[in-house]
Amino acid sequence: MDPAAVLKPVLLLGVVLMVVGIGARVRLEDPLLLLRRPALTLRSLLAMYVLFPSLVLLLIWLLPLRQGVGAVLLGFAVSPVLPPWAKKGSAFGAKMDYVIGLELLSTAVSLLVVPLMIVMVERLFGVATDLDPRAMLLVLLATVVLPLGLGIGISRFFPRTAPRLAAIFDRLGSVVLLLGAVVLLGLHGPKMLTVIGEGTVLIILLVIVLGLLFGELLGGPDRGIRGALASATVSRHPAIALLLASGAFPQLQPTLIGTVLLYLLASLLLPVLLMRWLK
Repeated sequence: MDPAAVLKPVLLLGVVLMVVGIGARVRLEDPLLLLRRPALTLRSLLAMYVLFPSLVLLLIWLLPLRQGVGAVLLGFAVSPVLPPWAKKGSAFGAKMDYVIGLELLSTAVSLLVVPLMIVMVERLFGVATDLDPRAMLLVLLATVVLPLGLGIGISRFFPRTAPRLAAIFDRLGSVVLLLGAVVLLGLHGPKMLTVIGEGTVLIILLVIVLGLLFGELLGGPDRGIRGALASATVSRHPAIALLLASGAFPQLQPTLIGTVLLYLLASLLLPVLLMRWLK
């Protein structure tokens, strides 16, 4: 049996468990913060789905990148927030109602932005994609909407046991994801080395640093929200990014997977450095 075929459901299980745990910690007695503060909502969308994708488009237009790298970066720029990010977002000091609201908002907006970006890329660069929208919808339902809804349901109907269940789900999901990540690096780690060079690492770092800056500048006076928005701007869903890039360049799978892993590693580490600097 192909190890990669076994690894995908394992990683999916780890993400689902963590998202259920996040949802089980939510207390939604009041409307989500983004519904009560429309100006913050607009600034969050501006950072994540206007400035960040525009930056990536500009860099792809100006720089001679390795084929396939630009497609992955654009895929990340229009993808929703990576589901386990919510735990990191709250670690910055942002309230959970902002974190959950941003997770749900980015999922909904991504469904609208992705088709627009596909049209723009085809017209600007002459690159078409055969992405099946149903595949993207299924990934978002399985990794964001359904487990988050399940966790919120646990919080609402079992409030006394919800904190204990949340800790169990979170711990199990973390262990499964960690084991899956180790196996993933063992299987595909060498592919990261194949994309190093031709400025790929530098462009990934530049994109992430500027994305963090956009979130910091538009997050407003609250330090927790600034840090959470900065992190959310760059912490995007790798499965959606890979789906989009694979639809455009199906023949470049090693390059695409290597670039996704490099971006994912950098987007996990740089926000941690930002968090330490803020503290």
